[in-house]
Amino acid sequence: MHNEGKTPTVGILRAKAPFKVSVTEAIEAIKRFNANKPALDRHEGSASAPPHPELPPSRSDHLYERIENLEKEVDELKRVLQQLVNEKR
Repeated sequence: MHNEGKTPTVGILRAKAPFKVSVTEAIEAIKRFNANKPALDRHEGSASAPPHPELPPSRSDHLYERIENLEKEVDELKRVLQQLVNEKR
């Protein structure tokens, strides 16, 4: 609802709920929704994604090593696939 720019009402909540909702439960749900609404606005308002925290050097080194290994494996798979295609001809 928030993404659509709508604010919840007791009537809307009770009508759309897949189970019976009392008026007091609907009011409590609206209060929780409104309490979290500013946090939602902050995330939607930012034009870019929040920056990712820097990884410790040991962790980033490990990831770069893993990427290199995966790239080598992909190259090997391409080579083997090309050989198989050439053999079929």
